[in-house]
Amino acid sequence: MFRKAFVYILMLTCTWWITADVAPAADGGKLFIRECGTCHQVGGKVKPINPADKAGVVWAKYFKRDRHPVKLSTIATSDELTSILEYLQQHAADSDSPEAAAIPKG
Repeated sequence: MFRKAFVYILMLTCTWWITADVAPAADGGKLFIRECGTCHQVGGKVKPINPADKAGVVWAKYFKRDRHPVKLSTIATSDELTSILEYLQQHAADSDSPEAAAIPKG
């Protein structure tokens, strides 16, 4: 009985750990398209951007140094920005899975 309970708890913990690591990036992709895509789209206010436009470390520096012309804290919460950054880094030019986000046309 103890062994089954231990294995069950171990499986739940591993599932949570794996999901916790992946979920923010998935949410970050949706947030990126929703929040960033408002302006960064073909025919939008500014040029389109994609995760694969920069290396992961460059995205991190961009966010850390607050280089965006519009204050990002007015667009998204701190947690949302963290999710967006994680998504950008996981799909950056130097990642194992670079991605061009599908930001719809305006």
